[in-house]
Amino acid sequence: MKKIVSFGELLIRLSSPGYQRLQQAKQLNIDFGGAEANVAVSLAQFGDQVSYVTRIPDNDMTVSALRHLNSYGVSTQDVLFGGERMGLYFYENGSNGRASKVVYDRQFSSTATLRRGMINWEKVFEGSDWFHWSGITPAVSEGATDALLEGLEFAQSKGLTISMDFNFRGNLWKWGKTAGEVMPELMQFNHVMSGTHPDVDVLAGDIDDYLFKVEGDKIMTQYPNCKIVVFTSRGVVSASHNTWSGALYDGEKVYRSQKYDITHIVDRVGGGDSFMAALIYGLRNLKNHQETIDFAVAASAIKHTIEGDQNVCSKEEVYHFMKTNGTGKIVR
Repeated sequence: MKKIVSFGELLIRLSSPGYQRLQQAKQLNIDFGGAEANVAVSLAQFGDQVSYVTRIPDNDMTVSALRHLNSYGVSTQDVLFGGERMGLYFYENGSNGRASKVVYDRQFSSTATLRRGMINWEKVFEGSDWFHWSGITPAVSEGATDALLEGLEFAQSKGLTISMDFNFRGNLWKWGKTAGEVMPELMQFNHVMSGTHPDVDVLAGDIDDYLFKVEGDKIMTQYPNCKIVVFTSRGVVSASHNTWSGALYDGEKVYRSQKYDITHIVDRVGGGDSFMAALIYGLRNLKNHQETIDFAVAASAIKHTIEGDQNVCSKEEVYHFMKTNGTGKIVR
């Protein structure tokens, strides 16, 4: 099977220990993340061939970051070196009624200063049949948007399947245009979309399938290339206790997953990325859409139990989770 290309900004994650607040912390834990990198890591662990594309400076921190991705089987041969700094985000883990918190420090990063013409997309897409991106990249800067548009145009000309996760980040859209002004042009290229409607959370809840179909049809009418629309639904009891489910619409039928009750969340960052990765895996490898949405939601439920940005689990662990209904029974 051909490779998957995932494109976005590779970030340094600096987290306060345990449940300390950032303003309390005297030290921070270093990790690496970013939505598209998280997708790449999950797909590589499931056995797919994945190439991650980003722009980063050439320094000791990026050596460590690339080693991190390589350790999970992600190819970084197409990474572009340039610019002065990696983007950062600071994270504190919420508990009970106190929400988790993210503080971004991404201005003037290597990805934010990316420009059209810098990435050799012809080389990047050699031997590939799938291109994945998210709405975080165009939120970073106009230059990153232009580079992404160039990649989408090239991917379309080569006949690649294109997937995207909307991933709206209101705190990032500061370069002069809004998501509403930028995203529609980029979304015209997509074949698979996740989180493409302001009301996505209610659409995967306990409502009639007909209403979900109506919303899915609206999206497919606006974006005629789209063949699959997926939504996730998070019910928030507290920062430590969520419910989690999803739905997939293929233009004809709605497929729903079961709803998981996640009572002791370890880290919810990357939950949507792990869902998207498992969805891509399912669409490429599994026999039907019901199995695909079940696999995607189960994989994402597991991510909520794992510290850090990435979902460190194999496809066999996902199937075990599905088989045991997430009871946590020991594996001997």
